[in-house]
Amino acid sequence: MTGPVIVTGASSGIGLETAVYLARRGFRVLAGIRNPGRSEKLETAAARQGVSLDLLQLDVTDPASIRAAVEKVVDRYGAIEALVSNAGIQIRGYFEDLSEQEIRRVFDTNVFGAMATTAEVLPHMRRARRGRILLVTSVGGRIGSPALSAYCASKFALEGFGECLALEVAPLGIQVSLIEPGIVKTEIWGPNRGVAPGALNPESPYYYWFREQEDLADWAVRTSPTRPADVARAVHRALTVKNPRLRYLVGRRARALLAIRRLLPSALFERLYSRIILQRVTRSTGLQR
Repeated sequence: MTGPVIVTGASSGIGLETAVYLARRGFRVLAGIRNPGRSEKLETAAARQGVSLDLLQLDVTDPASIRAAVEKVVDRYGAIEALVSNAGIQIRGYFEDLSEQEIRRVFDTNVFGAMATTAEVLPHMRRARRGRILLVTSVGGRIGSPALSAYCASKFALEGFGECLALEVAPLGIQVSLIEPGIVKTEIWGPNRGVAPGALNPESPYYYWFREQEDLADWAVRTSPTRPADVARAVHRALTVKNPRLRYLVGRRARALLAIRRLLPSALFERLYSRIILQRVTRSTGLQR
């Protein structure tokens, strides 16, 4: 398989790295970006690597944008070989500090955006009796964390969607994989870091705990050995092996954590994990109200 492959959320981070990585290996990449005015970083990275990309205006929260993008690809290339559904956002904050609107925005992008994009490409893959759909989820879709209730809930939902979809479309020659990165240092932890205003309110009963959780998250990002290129390699493997796996867990820490969870009795792991997280986060002198 060499494409065409659509990569959503390609303007930065994992999406950008994946688009360029695949292009360097001979794929015809349609790099989906929500805002065409934010393509400079992607174009610079492609030029540096000496590859060409087709930029595709694609907002996964806009059905008309998705439809137009897919029609453009099919009109030009006659088919869609693969979709890498990567576009995603996060909102940080304890659940009670999140508004319904903030939670819905996360689900609109991470879950319904992925579903809507998948729904547009599926008829073309079904008619061709081939294709691969890769959903970029997260280790946060396998295990929860404080201050990430909306994000983890969306990724858990995406995991369930991917499992069901894989069974539904396998008889049609379409293969589905879940790409599950651990913590990766990208713009989602910097300029694109979404923090709920309610979480920053000192009057919140969770304010001090949230501050501790943010410090812990910063440490995890700063010391993480996992890079966007590691995720891109997993995507490439899932697109090129004859029989791709359902799940590709990316990152040594993520693999170690889930291995421990798999090996220990469920109740014991949950006690240990909760104790470690809660002791670290609630060590602040702030009082629960």
